[in-house]
Formats: sequence, C-alpha cells, structure tokens
Amino acid sequence: MSPVPVILQWEEEDGGFACAGFTGLPIVNPIRIVLAHGGSPDAITHAVALREELIREIEALAPEVKKEDRPGEDLARLEPSCRKVLLLVGSETAALEEKPWFAPWLALEPLHLTLPVFPLAARQGVTTLLPPGFRRFNVEFWSRSIAEALPAIFALAGLTSESARIFISYRQKESAALAIQLFDALAHENFDVFLDHFRIAPGVDFQTRLTQELGDKSMVLLLESAGILDSEWTLYEINVAKTCGLGLFALQPPGGRPAPGIDESVRRHLSAGDFAGGSFSASAVLEPEVLRDVVERVKREHDRALVQRRQALRLSLQGALWREKVYGHFFDEYGILHVPIREKSLEYRVWLTPRPPELPDFQTTSQYARAPVRGVVIGLSRLMEPLRMQRTGWLAGLCQIALVDEGHLMEAAGRMARGEL
Repeated sequence: MSPVPVILQWEEEDGGFACAGFTGLPIVNPIRIVLAHGGSPDAITHAVALREELIREIEALAPEVKKEDRPGEDLARLEPSCRKVLLLVGSETAALEEKPWFAPWLALEPLHLTLPVFPLAARQGVTTLLPPGFRRFNVEFWSRSIAEALPAIFALAGLTSESARIFISYRQKESAALAIQLFDALAHENFDVFLDHFRIAPGVDFQTRLTQELGDKSMVLLLESAGILDSEWTLYEINVAKTCGLGLFALQPPGGRPAPGIDESVRRHLSAGDFAGGSFSASAVLEPEVLRDVVERVKREHDRALVQRRQALRLSLQGALWREKVYGHFFDEYGILHVPIREKSLEYRVWLTPRPPELPDFQTTSQYARAPVRGVVIGLSRLMEPLRMQRTGWLAGLCQIALVDEGHLMEAAGRMARGEL
C-alpha cells in the first residue's frame, strides 16, 4: 500500500494489530502512534476510548484529513525518518507487562518515543505499574476523560508543537480576574501565555511588543466582555489575529458582546452560574469544574488552530508557485518543501514556520539546504520588534538562507521562478 503520513496502530485482545492511516495533515515527520494496553479489563477499556478519541480528534485537526483503514503492519518495518510513539495505557491497579515488541522503545532507539497514560488515581503507585524500563518516562495522567491526554500525545508525536503558546485578549477593567485565572491555569498546563498584566515591562514600546507577542502565538483567547469592542487595543489584537490567520477562541461572559467574524463553533457562552458567587464582574472567577472544562477546550482549539494555520501556509505557497508555473515541488518527510527550477538548473529547499522565525528554523533548513541548493525560511517576520528582526536577519545571512515574510509569498514564488531568491 502507498505510504501515509500518520498511522495509528493499536493492539487487539488476541495480540494482533489493527491500523488506520490519515492523509491531509501538514506534519513535519511521518508519524506512527502505537497503542498498547495493560491487559486488564479497565486498561483495555481505556485503550479503546483513547483510540476512538485519537481518531475523532485527528480527523478534526484539518478539513483535508482523510482516514483509511489499513491491514496490521509489522512493527519492525518502520521507516527510519518516522516518529514512533508508544502509548502505554494503564489502569489504576493492574501492572503493565513488558512485551517483546517493546524492545526498540526500551533501547531508546532514535525517534522511538514513549508516553505512559494512566488515570490520576494511579499517580501514587504508578512506578510499580510500569515495566522497569519505562519508569524513567514522565506519565500523562487524566482525571475525567482519557481525551485529556490528547494534547500531550499530539505534541510528542509532532502533530502540533512541543511549545504551546496563547495570547489572552481582554479588557482589564471588565475581566481582569478571569484573565489572570486563565493565565495561571494555562501556565500550569505548560502553555506560554501572554497577558499584558505580566509580560510588558515599563518603557517598552507597547504596540510593537504587542504585535510581536501576537505573532509568536498560535491562538488568541478573547474574553468577550460588554465593552470588548470599545477598546482600541482589543480591536487591534483581533484584527492582527485575523490578518495573520491565527486561531481565535472566544469566551463570552454574561452581558458580553460577540466580536464580528468569529464563528459560533469557536465561542463558548458562559452563564452567571459558571462563576463563583453566581455572577460575573471584573473580580469574578470561574468555578473549578468550569475552569477545567474551559482549559481542556482551549487546548483542543489551540492544536487545531496550529495545524490549520500550518496547512493554510503550505497551500498558499504551493498555489503561488503554481501561478508562477513552477511545478514538481513537494514536501518531503521532514516537512521541507523541495522546489526544483529546472530552467535554471537549481533547487530551493523551503522551511515554513507558522510563527516568526527562530534559531531552530534556520538550523533545520541549513541541514537540508547545503550549496548549491538554496535555503529559504518563511514566517511572520514583519511582526518582529526591530532589534529581533535585526538579529534574525544577521542569522539568516550567517547561514546563507533567504528570509521571507509570509505576506510576500507571491513575490517569493516569482523570485524563485526566476532564480533570484
């Protein structure tokens, strides 16, 4: 069968394996996620639930995703460049036995990654439930639903990003306490959260820093209080998010006003009963259970926004190249776009980042774009502060890699077609 970028493989009760493949995802490396369970009835139930959640959420990551059933495949025949993520699904009390096919993961072979997934009730004794060789790995615990483990799984697999970043847009005089509560809760979930209350030092150019912080994030969390559209800053943040294709998720408290252009599918309406004390005000915070629900929803929307933005960027560049009559370009298994310009006997290798370019983007590109191949990094460079832009430009020159802002894709495609980039 033809290769697919993402394969989900799960252990069945008879010891065999079943597979599903997924196409249409803008991934960096091919991925194989392997589900193993502890063998107890509870562990099997948890593994089935996780498999169903994984399938549902992978299909929801981008509109272009298609699922295809595949026969069970030999675990020993995995592609060298493929990430192999082993999910060890356990229960509260039953020990998970070591199996012969765990060997590559126990040996820490390259690109073999392991994530134990256990219910929160197993936290105290979890080391006794894992095979000795896997006790070195940090465990992902879930409390109410095993779907809580999905963001950690997607980040480890490379479907999303190991660095989750979010920008909170709000009116301080109307929802300060809620914003600070969300900042704290998301930070505890390993998000890099921007909240102007904490993140802009005195003397800094406010708008320039705000713009850069927006570009660095994958999604804007908008608190739609009553006066949200009366603030020039929140309007600016919304417009930058829309212009740059960032994700938007809105929380609307009682009496709030919807920001135009945000679909209801990415909005949650909060009621007075969702807040401690039964009413909303600038000092009101969410009830603990509601806060947990909101954080889980934000994590899902963040992952979807990042994948969809990556996909949109890829499609835009490919469309620009086609309009310039540049054909034969393709993404390899490392996420690099190969652009052969046959009339000029040269080739470009292009790395697309959904954020302003950083050191790892140039490192990745330089590994696969050695002369005479020309390297290009494309990202949101126009949103950088001047000093950061100067340093990034210096790094690009040092690496002999062209730096292109994603707003100039058509121009970049034309320059590649002419061999001028």
